[in-house]
Amino acid sequence: MPLYRAVLVCLLCLSLVTETAADDWAPPADPDLHDILNEARLDAMAGRYEVALEKHIWFHNNAVAIDEGMSGVRRSFALFDWLRLGQEYQPAMDKLRQIRGELFTRINDEGYDSGAFHDLVAINSVLDEESLTVEAFKHLDATNPEAARRAFNFANSALIKDKEYVLYGKYVAPRRDFLLMKHNYELGMLEAGGSDGSTARAEFSINSFRNKAATLVAILVVNGRATEAANIMEQAKALLEEPAFHAELASASEGNIPAPWP
Repeated sequence: MPLYRAVLVCLLCLSLVTETAADDWAPPADPDLHDILNEARLDAMAGRYEVALEKHIWFHNNAVAIDEGMSGVRRSFALFDWLRLGQEYQPAMDKLRQIRGELFTRINDEGYDSGAFHDLVAINSVLDEESLTVEAFKHLDATNPEAARRAFNFANSALIKDKEYVLYGKYVAPRRDFLLMKHNYELGMLEAGGSDGSTARAEFSINSFRNKAATLVAILVVNGRATEAANIMEQAKALLEEPAFHAELASASEGNIPAPWP
């Protein structure tokens, strides 16, 4: 057989194998979620794009029903893998955007759903299109302020990035918000004291508290609530006596809003 014909036959066979793998793939009876996500990553690296997409769609639709503890992975690492696949394989990108569009329509037409809104925020973040999160939040603000209040914690970073400081300030409750960030900080530091990864856990808790406290102070100042800002600032300084943090608070007291972290 001439060489070129042999090459054509091999390519045809490879194509048929790939298509069959995509068409025939189904999860095992007792699926291991980590294995399926890893398989999707390896499939994408090997150019088996269709089957990789099938696995991503299945994981996105089923992971939390099987294991609620996978919700964070589903909205972060899995979506970033999906994005990388989409950069190589346009149908994957189209499907991700389709899902995002369906979520947006669902929130607009059927009312607020925390899971749907969180998914929308996660996909917008991965696609670096967080202005669409702001658009969805503004819709809730205009039509259902109570739902917007519940969605605020998902949308607050996008609001900061889009400089929607007045809208952000509308949903701030200084005493409640500070007590919550204080609780999370103290809990994180307590957990760090008893774990092997104590340094990393402590650093995360400190940096998160610093950013949230400085943001709260700055937002209050920008919205003309200087007295409340000063009160929060004093409580935060007493809780974390770090010169660098105190300098950040001083900057925040002048209305300089830090970038969201992480």
